[in-house]
Amino acid sequence: MTFIFFVTSLVITFSIIGYGFLINDFLKLKKIPTNLGLIGILGLFFLSIISNFTHIFIPHDYFHNLILIIFGLILLLLYLKLGSKFKFSLNLLTITFSLLFIGLIMAKTNEDYSYYHLPNSLQFAQQKLQFGLGNINHGFKHISSLFMLNSLFYLPFFDHYLFNLPNLIFLVFFVLFILTEIYHRSNLNSNISNILLSLFLILFLSKFSRIAEYGSDLAGQIIVCIYIFYIFEVIFNDNLTKDNKNNILKLSLLLLVFAITTKFILSIYSLFFLLTLFFIEKKSEMIKKFLELKYFAFLLLPSFFFLLSNFSSTGCIIYPVEITCFYDEFNWALSSDIINYLNFHYEIWSKGGKGPGFEVDNQELYVTSLNWVTNWISVYFFTNVTDYILVIFTIILIFTLFFKKEIFDKKKINKKTNLKKSLLIYLTIIC
Repeated sequence: MTFIFFVTSLVITFSIIGYGFLINDFLKLKKIPTNLGLIGILGLFFLSIISNFTHIFIPHDYFHNLILIIFGLILLLLYLKLGSKFKFSLNLLTITFSLLFIGLIMAKTNEDYSYYHLPNSLQFAQQKLQFGLGNINHGFKHISSLFMLNSLFYLPFFDHYLFNLPNLIFLVFFVLFILTEIYHRSNLNSNISNILLSLFLILFLSKFSRIAEYGSDLAGQIIVCIYIFYIFEVIFNDNLTKDNKNNILKLSLLLLVFAITTKFILSIYSLFFLLTLFFIEKKSEMIKKFLELKYFAFLLLPSFFFLLSNFSSTGCIIYPVEITCFYDEFNWALSSDIINYLNFHYEIWSKGGKGPGFEVDNQELYVTSLNWVTNWISVYFFTNVTDYILVIFTIILIFTLFFKKEIFDKKKINKKTNLKKSLLIYLTIIC
């Protein structure tokens, strides 16, 4: 049984790569040096768009999903016939997948899996688009393109037991991406970017070693890490031409949009893209490239589908932002009372007044002014926040020691530029 599970999962992974090659060629991203890990992430991005589109009309049943997987394998075979330079990468992919596969079958699932990962994924697999599901179950209010990807792996014999596979595939492609960049392209990348990739590799392999850590955050975090790597390349790699930087920025924006569709809170990382514009010359030319029809469509479509999914489930374009909700216009939408209650619930939770198995008395008074600070410090700060602060300052210290000459050397002609770049790094580490 385990062997069948492994082989099927590996075949699905190869199929995803086929879609990655397709979008890579269609958007002419091949101008960027090819990395099979990146091709895989692009394949997942393309499949998320396909799944959102087809879900409007039909459920993701066995027939739908088998057709997609078979077509992806056909695409892969067609691209492999064009050259053999990817054979080594495919072998490395197989080895990486085999080693990380153990994490998929170890221990329990994530604590939120049965709460809203499974219900959403199963709903997409068994039903086409429906409205007002947020009224049935609280879990249906939480939308992510990851759940739409999960539903594509609803297959005969396995049913829903492959729903955790996309998270593993994200991790496999990410590790493959980093290994390829470090060991095959390290001389072409900036030193800072290579150090950043090494830190990412250590962090993810240590943190996400078991399926229990594979929540809905993993996919978005992986995409953001690759996005930040390319942002760093644009800023710090002086060997890149203006055309190369523009192409990398186009790719970065695609990755950012993909990450946001997995979890809207990741839109905060748009800040890095805006900051990068300060280091780019002739911004008008770059903007014109962004407005190319087929490229712009790949920015617009996933954004539209993400908002549509939110709206169809809750009646809010961006849940739970009340100003975007249409509870008076549609009888299936969440009511104003529910939206306000849930916003208050999220506020209480974030301020440490509620958690698994506990909640404070007189919650209205608790969130007033700074009454919550003392309890939040005891509940969260000295358990979660302090660990991250220690890691952040350790990384900042190491970075400053290694690159203090580049940052503070007064003889540098571009001292101001170096300081700006360094501040961007510190901001990245903190976020």
